[in-house]
Amino acid sequence: MTITERGWAALGAALALLVLWAVLGEVELAALSFLIAGAVLVGWLSIRRGVPEVNVTRRLHPALVGEGATVSVELIATTDTPRVSRYIAIEDEIRQLGQARFRIGTLVPGAVFSGVYEIACHTRGVYELGPAMLSRSDPFAFTKVGEPAGTVDTLIVYPKVEDLNGLPTLRGVDPSLQASRAETVRRGGEDFFSLREYQTGDDLRRVHWPTTARRDEMMIRQFETPWEPRALVVVDPRSAVYADQEAFETAIRGAASAVHHFFSAGLGADLWTGGEFTSLESNPYEAAMRTLAGLQPTGAFDLGAAAARLRLKGRGGTLVIVTGNPDAQVAAVTQHLTHHAGAMVLLTVSSNAIPTSFGRSGATIVSIRPGEAWATAWMKAMPWATAGVG
Repeated sequence: MTITERGWAALGAALALLVLWAVLGEVELAALSFLIAGAVLVGWLSIRRGVPEVNVTRRLHPALVGEGATVSVELIATTDTPRVSRYIAIEDEIRQLGQARFRIGTLVPGAVFSGVYEIACHTRGVYELGPAMLSRSDPFAFTKVGEPAGTVDTLIVYPKVEDLNGLPTLRGVDPSLQASRAETVRRGGEDFFSLREYQTGDDLRRVHWPTTARRDEMMIRQFETPWEPRALVVVDPRSAVYADQEAFETAIRGAASAVHHFFSAGLGADLWTGGEFTSLESNPYEAAMRTLAGLQPTGAFDLGAAAARLRLKGRGGTLVIVTGNPDAQVAAVTQHLTHHAGAMVLLTVSSNAIPTSFGRSGATIVSIRPGEAWATAWMKAMPWATAGVG
């Protein structure tokens, strides 16, 4: 239980009246002083029972929200307390975003209170909503008592995405086959995909003997599509390569746009931000966006050493590396992962010229300044810009 600002002001006024009574000797001043102090005391006694038990829940509309959008939060309060509770208020806090306060007034058993407020999600991130603070005051709001109510909900604000245009024509493990779209057919058993020439290390049980005899060279049955149509988006989390926070946020938007682009085109995509690599199998798009929503720059971190331990499950897809000012560690990552990729793209947020060595590595470079948009630069840099997404 606490005394509110209004309560302390009332006590101050009572003390001032008491001083005036001592100076002037007017009994009315003393009576008024005791009356005000008594009202504060009565208010304090009236809230000793505390607050009633209230169940507080939230509904987010929409449940998934992107940077720059607005989310509507519906706060619902119910109670089974047998007695009527008056002068009840609920305050809901959103970490780093603000507060919403609702004055319920009288809370009747079995009644349902519903209040709605909106949150402007200007910045990506993972935010906690609640727990709500349920409070009860006296009729004059001189005193109040409060306690947490309900659970903590999470609001995830995804990074803003831009619509990119163009996909590469990828060359997979088998250089005789190319594709520009995802191959979703899976073949196995006796219904093999194709024949190819024998390579050292191939399983001899897959030799197709009739064709081998006819062509006089050993041919192997290919049981599945010879490349896995996945993209890998690598985000450099080191703060040292970014000029400022704006540059890092621009990089995150580039990574989110790339992930969105690949999934929109029907291609699978994995995301790696420097930690342990796990393929995103269960709702992969949401998992990637959730990771990007909460990603923050790190200090001392050896990106090249971390990438050296990275083992990819597929080859022949697109490799996208997102960074600020590319340095030797980015070059090491590029060198380590390039043999897995059928195409490589380097997204940089930099005001400096990109070293020519990255261009010689076969990477397509898309470079912008902090705060600029990715879509135009992506389309200009892509040699396959005419390969539309259908």
